[in-house]
Amino acid sequence: MSYKGNIRRTVSLMVAVALIIMSSTALSSTKVKADSLAQMQAESEKLRKESKDLDTKIYNQEKNLTNQQAYKNTLDSKINNTTAQINLLGKRIDTMNSQIKSLNSNIEKKEAEIKQKEEAIEERFQALRQRLRAISKTGNISKLQMLLDTDSYTDYLIKSKMMERTAENDKKLMDELEEEIQKIDAEKRKLAQDRADVNKQLADVKALNKEANERKAELNILYGKSNSVIQKIQSDIRVYEQRRRATEKEIEELERAIKKIIEQNVSQGKYSGGTMYWPVPAVRNVSSLYGWRWGRMHRGIDIANGSVPVYGQNIVAAASGVVIYSNYTSVWGGGYGYYIIIDHGVDSRGNKISTLYAHCSQVFARVGDRVVGGQTVIAKAGNTGDVTGPHLHFEVRVNGSAVDPIANGYIKMN
Repeated sequence: MSYKGNIRRTVSLMVAVALIIMSSTALSSTKVKADSLAQMQAESEKLRKESKDLDTKIYNQEKNLTNQQAYKNTLDSKINNTTAQINLLGKRIDTMNSQIKSLNSNIEKKEAEIKQKEEAIEERFQALRQRLRAISKTGNISKLQMLLDTDSYTDYLIKSKMMERTAENDKKLMDELEEEIQKIDAEKRKLAQDRADVNKQLADVKALNKEANERKAELNILYGKSNSVIQKIQSDIRVYEQRRRATEKEIEELERAIKKIIEQNVSQGKYSGGTMYWPVPAVRNVSSLYGWRWGRMHRGIDIANGSVPVYGQNIVAAASGVVIYSNYTSVWGGGYGYYIIIDHGVDSRGNKISTLYAHCSQVFARVGDRVVGGQTVIAKAGNTGDVTGPHLHFEVRVNGSAVDPIANGYIKMN
């Protein structure tokens, strides 16, 4: 290989080095971007994990679509997650493309500079070759020959000194060229690494684009599922609305029937007042209080599963009195299932006090039975009637109308 070819190869390396040197500022300016990319990578991993968790939740909900709204909410969460992934992937792609563009621009500048340096080195190299050719044409002049060809010793010393200086200058020039060539070789190796890094980033960008396209396709599927669920929910809402109107009518009829039972009863006893006994001694957990719930009035409290399952637990009379109603034949019972009403007599203000126990699994008390507060087991807790799970629905009524049993001091939660 010719020395000129060697120089050219060296120049290319110098271009790379120059590119690296000149791009040191550019690279330092993109350090924030590199940190940003790392942060975005971490955020992507977080979103991917969240996405997997949502996939598991969706899979489980798709197997049992009894709660369409919960399924719809999970789909919405997955849509938001997927959209966030797509947006983040887009930012990462834009950032990497910007860095690749900047690096390629720096490479082009360095290659141009290397070309200029190559031409300068070539000129110096050709000048050295010219001098060496001139010397070679005159032959290898030894000091002895120079002495014989010189008229005086003084001329000899002058010529000898000039030869030494010429040799020193040429040697210095060659050393400089050698040093520059070595630098260019190192720069070319670094430039080759930079190009490899660029290719790696290009491959990463391609992979990110592929992932983004997959997420976009997934987004379309999710919206399709979401729209189907919306249609199902809307259909369910219409059915539910029809059922709700029918249920409300039934509840109104039940309420009128309960009031009629209490009003028609002639209360002969006296209600002594004070705090009533807790109706389910084994279970203290309250799942729903008195007040508005699901668009209608909830006229009592619900005692449901806590640390102890409520189903089958004994229900005791909250206060002493007489059973004035006992439904143990109609499982639906107007929505209350098997239920009991106990009259506790008239309080000091002349108000008729009664309690109601609904959704029982079994009923032991019959109309006319006298019960003792906290002692007489009147039924067992269950899930008859309109329920979402086993519980005792307990009411306190004053002159036939339900009141808040806790707020009015009839029972205490603890």
